[in-house]
Amino acid sequence: MLHEPVQPPPGYVVFDEPGMEWPEIDPTLMDDGRGVVPEFPIGVLSPEWNRWVCASAEASGAPVDYVAQSLLAAVSALCGAGVMARVSAAWAEPLVLWQALVGWPSSGKSPALAATHKLLEQIEELMRARDGARCNDHQARSEQAQMIGDKWRERCAAALADGKTPPPRPLEAHFDEVYVPSQIVVGDATLEALADVVSGNPRGVIMWRDELAAWLANLGRYANGGSDRAHWLEAWAAAGITVNRRSRNRPLHLRRFPVSVIGSIQPDRIAEALSGSDDGMAARFLYAWPDAPPYCGIGESRLADDDSALARLQGIAGLGGGTSPLHLSLDHEAFIQLDDFLRDLHARLRQSEGLEAGWLGKGKGTVVRLAAILTVLGWSEQGPGMPIPLIGRDALSGAIDLWHGYFWPHARTVFTRAGRTERDREARKVVRWLRQNRLPSVTRQDLRRDALSQSVDAAETDRIALRLEDFGVLRRDEVERDGRGRPLKRWLVNPRLRG
Repeated sequence: MLHEPVQPPPGYVVFDEPGMEWPEIDPTLMDDGRGVVPEFPIGVLSPEWNRWVCASAEASGAPVDYVAQSLLAAVSALCGAGVMARVSAAWAEPLVLWQALVGWPSSGKSPALAATHKLLEQIEELMRARDGARCNDHQARSEQAQMIGDKWRERCAAALADGKTPPPRPLEAHFDEVYVPSQIVVGDATLEALADVVSGNPRGVIMWRDELAAWLANLGRYANGGSDRAHWLEAWAAAGITVNRRSRNRPLHLRRFPVSVIGSIQPDRIAEALSGSDDGMAARFLYAWPDAPPYCGIGESRLADDDSALARLQGIAGLGGGTSPLHLSLDHEAFIQLDDFLRDLHARLRQSEGLEAGWLGKGKGTVVRLAAILTVLGWSEQGPGMPIPLIGRDALSGAIDLWHGYFWPHARTVFTRAGRTERDREARKVVRWLRQNRLPSVTRQDLRRDALSQSVDAAETDRIALRLEDFGVLRRDEVERDGRGRPLKRWLVNPRLRG
């Protein structure tokens, strides 16, 4: 039985000109893959850590990149604001890092993170075993406040019985803080709970998550008008915050709020995760989206020396254990090299835009932090009792190479996937809609109402359509007029989107 040919919706033009030539569609809009990115420069790590990262990657079947990221995260977790990279009297950077491991499911992200996470868990257990004195002090202060409060209430009762004005409550009776055990790693917590943890761990902690996309997308969605997002922006800089807590009598004031972050993102959730990141949230992350590693046979993989790695990380955990942070300064050659880097970065910033511009703007602080972390990793191999050196030219050079030659290309790839500017992101949204609906032509009303959900006005819709013309997605058709004589803009759609 013959079927009637499927008719296009009213008003659509059927593309029946196979001879018409169309350009190739810009691959940044179409490619579901990642493109070519550099491998992690494993040579920037000191020898023992170099061997441990490679062996751990082989044992877990993960890319070296992911294991190296987890190692950098471990140092930032142990140091935080307890170790500061000091460039000048007015400029010091905490060793706080935010890292996003990009990859498809089963690409090795979780095993790579587990290699370092288990070492941090052991260090955390040792720290809590030494918490007895701090716990006793907290209990003593709580009991003292309770006794002072009881005596004050007795005096108030006596004053009321005598018809006198009750005395004011002593300041020593105000103690409503909970005891906070030593902690390094936080899985998932509200901002209020995280502030409580940092109040007892002023060096800071690291939020260690398997998945970042939902957390990033929801930061400003349900958080009291977006206030949590603003606090998180301060966490990267280890700046001070004030948290108004419903469960306490007084706001919690933290002079520093250092929180590092590491987690994973699947490529198809990048756009969602980075939407609304023009406030600088996306600019704070270091991204890694590596190739899958070659297969390594069961009998061919090396065994990572976790015991030695644990001992080195314990040494790092002991840095800056006093009330004031340990400051690592740059030596003279590194200072001159940093100045050259900053001059070049200043020039590059003038030529960038969107998410990439924001990311580059954080480059000067990130490079200094990476240089300090590489210095700390190298020092940890020298054995106990050795003084930690200044940040030298080699460490700074390695940090610049790591940031410029590795993290920057990976960030560009991620931002291209998400759309470097808001208009790029809207253009990608239109392309996804066109691929799903497979229409031969569209009007401005179609684009604005259906593809963009009326998130932009008519003029901005025209600008997005013009951008898609440049990308080879759309081609302007004859301008028709609607029933009231107004021009009706229409575009033909590249047939490749219907293939």
